[in-house]
Amino acid sequence: MKYASRKFIDLIQGAASKWANWDPPKKIAVGDYGLIDNKTGEFEWEGNIYRPHFQEQLKSSNGVQSVLNVAFEADLQFDGRKRAAVLVMHEPRYSSLPNDERIIELLKSMPDILKGKFIVTEVISCAAYMMHLSEKKAYSISATLKANVPVAPPATAGGAVGFAWSLETTNGVSRQGSDPAAKYVPLYRLKQPRSKFWLWPYGHRGDEKNDDPIDRWEDVEPPWDPLDDEGEEDEIYDAEMHGDFGVFNDGYPE
Repeated sequence: MKYASRKFIDLIQGAASKWANWDPPKKIAVGDYGLIDNKTGEFEWEGNIYRPHFQEQLKSSNGVQSVLNVAFEADLQFDGRKRAAVLVMHEPRYSSLPNDERIIELLKSMPDILKGKFIVTEVISCAAYMMHLSEKKAYSISATLKANVPVAPPATAGGAVGFAWSLETTNGVSRQGSDPAAKYVPLYRLKQPRSKFWLWPYGHRGDEKNDDPIDRWEDVEPPWDPLDDEGEEDEIYDAEMHGDFGVFNDGYPE
């Protein structure tokens, strides 16, 4: 499927208001900025707003490690009426930009670089992931993530937890990865400052004192037109382009 990545990303974004990373081993970090490739839907990295002394401001919360033999197991069914996207993350970890004035001041100090760019404000990473983009037919898949350790805690078991995916399907497009030493990034959030953000002082005097810093951002919407089931942009009907304008008389075309 030529536009599988864009279709998968579009479905996830529509459901979660977050962007899927079609290549989770590729690193995406909080504070990255860039644009979205219209054909693939993937984030095109240009830089990161952070200087070293800002790194300690990141907030993060860690998931609880599972040491059971089966960490995840599911049977998924697709009715075939339209394509569906599935994203599973094990041991998700969340990081985000701090919601304070220092970030606002940092962005305002670099308008020549950041104006018109999208900024990664949230990242969800994990130790194992599975992606699946369904076909337009009815079928089912079985997905299992197994932990390669006994039930005892890793410290007493004498080694780190390892994972392995088992995916039973010959349909659709699937991707998966499992490595406790890796940091996969299947999901992230893109925002951009609202248009008046770049005005000085900020729209009108007093605006900066009366609003919350988070209200100065807006979610990034997909840069493509609505997609069909193959990930192609639906052609928007243009009456003028098709010559469907006639001379009307009393409400009826001549």
